[in-house]
Order: sequence, then C-alpha cells, then structure tokens
Amino acid sequence: MTQSRVVLSVACLLAVSVMAIAPARAQVPEHQDVVLRGKVLPLATALRQARADLRFDAGPVEKQVALVGNDGELLPLLSDEASRALFLDERLRDRPVEIKGRRLRGLPYLQVVSFKVEEGGRLRTPEYYCIICSIRVRFPQTCPCCQGEMELRMKPEKD
Repeated sequence: MTQSRVVLSVACLLAVSVMAIAPARAQVPEHQDVVLRGKVLPLATALRQARADLRFDAGPVEKQVALVGNDGELLPLLSDEASRALFLDERLRDRPVEIKGRRLRGLPYLQVVSFKVEEGGRLRTPEYYCIICSIRVRFPQTCPCCQGEMELRMKPEKD
C-alpha cells in the first residue's frame, strides 16, 4: 500500500468516526431543567461539612454559595439576577429551599431560575419591597425609584 493510500484510509476512518460521534453528542442537551431541594450554604461551610479533612484556601470561595441537596450532593450556584439574593442575604441561607434551575452540560454549577425558601412550614418566594413606591425586586438593593430601603417579604406559594 502506498503512503498516500494509507493517509487517505486513515483520513476516511477518522471522518467516519467523527460522523458517528457527532449525532450522539448532538442528542445530549445543553442543559437539564431540574427542581432540587436542600439548603443553601456558603461554599466554604458546605465543603467543611462534606469533608472535615479537606484543606482549602477559604478566601477564593468565601463569596460563593452552594446548594447542599437533600441527597447530600453539593452544587455551587452561578451568581446572576435569579440567585443574587442567596449570595447577598444571609437570612435566606441554611434553611430548607426549593430551587428550579438548570444543570449545564460540562459545568459543575447550578444555574438558578427561581427559588423558594421555607418559612412557617411553607415554601415562600422572597422579594424585596419598597413600601413608599410599591416596587418589588428579586434581590436586596436600594429602591430604584426613591433610593430608600427595601424590606424582605415572603410571598406565599399559591395553593
């Protein structure tokens, strides 16, 4: 067999292999919608609870939070508008929570779509409310209208 035929044979074999793999990969979704229950904790705390013998630099993870699922799985949360309240408001952490989110293919993070925390035995959606302007927002901040303080309120789950 000549060298050019060997190269051509290898190239054809590689092309067929790639074509066989491509459809299988295309069928794997980019994300999986999930509903998970557990508690949201600072990532450093969750790591210490998961493995007391684990040594790590707390500084790089001190502002991160993670869901510790009822099954024990630890999932760091991506910080964005939907999850920002869990990063900023300690009152929402270390209590039962239900998170609707997305598990992203190839990433170890959970992207939060919405969440509820337990209060008074019921799941409730936290919101920050300005009593002067009647404005509701998803995470703690000064009122975008009057620049006043906004209070945390819990909206009950609809029956």
